[in-house]
Amino acid sequence: MAFLPRAQGGRPPDRLAEAAPRGEGDMRRRRLTLARAVGGDPAIRCGATSRRRVGYNGRVTLQILLTNDDGIRAPGLAVLRAAVDGLGEITTIAPDHNASAVARGITIDRPLHLEPVTFGASWPGLACDGTPSDCVRIGLLGVRGPAPDLVVSGVNCGANMGADVTYSGTVGAALEAALRGRPALAFSVESRTPGWLSEAIPLVRAMVEHVIARGLPRHSILNINFPDRPPADFAGIHPALLGGASCCDRVFLSADSAGPAAPAGAPAADPFAGASEHFVPCDHPTAGEWADTDFDVVGRGCVAVTPLRYDLLDPELLAELATWELDLERLRV
Repeated sequence: MAFLPRAQGGRPPDRLAEAAPRGEGDMRRRRLTLARAVGGDPAIRCGATSRRRVGYNGRVTLQILLTNDDGIRAPGLAVLRAAVDGLGEITTIAPDHNASAVARGITIDRPLHLEPVTFGASWPGLACDGTPSDCVRIGLLGVRGPAPDLVVSGVNCGANMGADVTYSGTVGAALEAALRGRPALAFSVESRTPGWLSEAIPLVRAMVEHVIARGLPRHSILNINFPDRPPADFAGIHPALLGGASCCDRVFLSADSAGPAAPAGAPAADPFAGASEHFVPCDHPTAGEWADTDFDVVGRGCVAVTPLRYDLLDPELLAELATWELDLERLRV
């Protein structure tokens, strides 16, 4: 087993090791694996083809960044912090407010502010006045703690399934990490007011340990959704397809007579009072299209594990564009 040399300047080398999957020559799908410092054997599995020792002196401390979109005081983040306790050195950077449904949005119009806080069982963290992706980007800089080897986002109160993943700040934070070359997971639970969140700690930990041991393809994440029931009643854990658009999405429109918002410091009125409710149109999936999607798996009482990649390119339409005769001179006429 080969050791990675210490880099110039005294900085340990990156703890991410790469290996192509077994039997595959396409290096675009390299896998990222991580060294573990929590066991006695510093050797790790590298892809599916070899074992190697990674890190200075054969052992490193895994750096894990936690974030979410529900805010640093949210119960799901405390559950996540408890689940990864002891798996490495933990840094938590999360929004100081509820930043749900901001996707991969970032702050570009002002400097970001970080405030040291404690959350959950008096764990230290940094509250950021930006978005979940802002938090990941700050973490990757390594200026407020070690840069992460692994990013874990959640646990979100409310499912992130189907096309809703494109809205999700929880999933957006994980994708931000993956696009920057870090393995990442996003955890969510079906209900906005879950009844058994803390009981899922062992399962959350087990999934993180799987990624530490096995790695993920570069630029991919795992999006994991739990049903809202006691883990003892889970019907299983299954890989799942990504479902389509939710047919339960609603838009609330304010009444014309609603008037201005309440002044600062005044008691807040019900923001939905007098609003009209509208369901967003969607294509209802057929039974065959629904089967084995994340919606279906969670609906059957199972944990859904969906691998995601941030690749928006439509290769079929790209090929078709060659027949469009996109001639600049002709388009100017």
